[in-house]
Amino acid sequence: MHDPIDRRTFVRGAAGITVAGALGGSTSAFARAQRTRVGSSGAFAQGVASGEPSTRAISLWTRLSGVSRSSTLGYEVARDRAFERVVVRGQATADAAADFTAHVRVSDRALHSGQEYFYRFFTQAGSSDVGRFRTARPADSRETVRIAFFSCQEYIAGFYQAHADLASRDDIDLVVCLGDYVYEQGFASTAAVIPPVRPDDSGDAGDVQTLPEYREKYNLYNTDPDLRAMRAAHPLVAIWDDHEVEDNYADGIAGGATEDADRRVSFAERKRNGYRAFFEHLPRRLQSGTNPQIYGRVPLGAAEVFLLDERQYRDDQPCNPGDGPVTSEPCPPDRQYAPRTLLGDRQKAELKAGLSGSKARWKVVANQVMVTSIDVVPTLQPLNADAWDGYARERRELIDFIAQQGIEDVTFITGDIHTFFAGDVTRTGRQAVRGVDSGADPNGAPRATEFVGGAISSPGIVDRFARTEPERNAAAAPFDAAVLALNPQITYANQAYKGYAILEASRGDLRVDYRAVRDARDPNSDVFRLRRFRVQAGRPIVIDEGGPVPLPDPALPTGG
Repeated sequence: MHDPIDRRTFVRGAAGITVAGALGGSTSAFARAQRTRVGSSGAFAQGVASGEPSTRAISLWTRLSGVSRSSTLGYEVARDRAFERVVVRGQATADAAADFTAHVRVSDRALHSGQEYFYRFFTQAGSSDVGRFRTARPADSRETVRIAFFSCQEYIAGFYQAHADLASRDDIDLVVCLGDYVYEQGFASTAAVIPPVRPDDSGDAGDVQTLPEYREKYNLYNTDPDLRAMRAAHPLVAIWDDHEVEDNYADGIAGGATEDADRRVSFAERKRNGYRAFFEHLPRRLQSGTNPQIYGRVPLGAAEVFLLDERQYRDDQPCNPGDGPVTSEPCPPDRQYAPRTLLGDRQKAELKAGLSGSKARWKVVANQVMVTSIDVVPTLQPLNADAWDGYARERRELIDFIAQQGIEDVTFITGDIHTFFAGDVTRTGRQAVRGVDSGADPNGAPRATEFVGGAISSPGIVDRFARTEPERNAAAAPFDAAVLALNPQITYANQAYKGYAILEASRGDLRVDYRAVRDARDPNSDVFRLRRFRVQAGRPIVIDEGGPVPLPDPALPTGG
């Protein structure tokens, strides 16, 4: 492990200095930069990012602001932070047609598996932040893999201390965003109950529908210094949930939160705009067309990440005609188990093939909505039919496939619900007695585990009437206790905190830490380890190892 560095020191890197200084100050380096004929102006206000790592390749991203036409950028990849050992040089285009973003797929024999590299972009006017990435480890690697995951970062609702905490680490192989990277709405109704902590003036008072408005939204989020630091520090892969387009939409069916009178464009156009802006402003290879693909696989050695798309191919949700945050009418089993797809046939087939053929010990399924059931009354009324509870037949099909094929060590990582959960996954999402298959229990034995990593800033139920840490804990306690009492499959529930999670995958076990922010509405609030869990290889049961552990956390690098 390398020495951790302060996030502000890291992301500043070479930013804001001349090319001569950025390239080491040598005359030959500066002359080389001049010969490349890179652009003469522009700034890198949204920083840099990397993503889609493989053993010998990486995707790099930046955006050039303050220019009016496409511009050529130079970039370098080096083995050291000082760029004294440059291994790859090249050019990229900050494309006006893509909001002046630049996307580069660096695939070169100079890159080697499991190695740390540094990168930057530059013009004649100056250099970007310095970014860092690690290439993927080979399939036979026995080294521990660390994957951070997060979701739900509504800009006006809180600050990004969780990203600052994550940026301070240097041992993360991959960061996964599980959706709701941006919020398409202004949430004026929420603001009446939960006052915003900072403004969002993108689009129409925060509501975005056109392509320029979505671009404005992403540019606002990506200028946040803590998010910018995290994006520079680690490779990032992102999948969308609903708020990248419209709350609770399903394929071509609009969500219920936007009234027809409030539409400035059709839902179909809004969806195209949201998808295009997503690809433009995240470190993914650009895709064109009306149905871009975000699902896929990221092999990392001991772990392989399976990225899902649970919006673009799904049928409409049952039991919730208004598309509110919870089911709004009775949802008995016959409605939950009606023929309905969340994944679509092609994606589901590729997921099954990938799980059965994976050489990794741990199959980590990056999943937007909860697989495990949450029942709110003893009569098995699901809380949220937008999640897998509304697609119970397909959940049963997938978990039965895992069982029948003898696929071990599958874990789902999940966002969406703004709460920390951990639990065991059965074919029905439920259990009569936790961890036990009685033979007569139609739920069956656990076949996978699930970890739900809270939210970076987006509010939950208790945030509507509780502000301070003691108030939130007191308000959350009865809800969390009721969830655990009614749902034996759930090991842990905590609605009081915001934060993210870190998964550590080794050959013998899987460990997950929940990292929590004491108060996401306070930009100076600290971050601590809320809970730690373990899953033994070959035994899909979540073991709660306890917490919390306040900062400074001696078990983890803290930066500084």
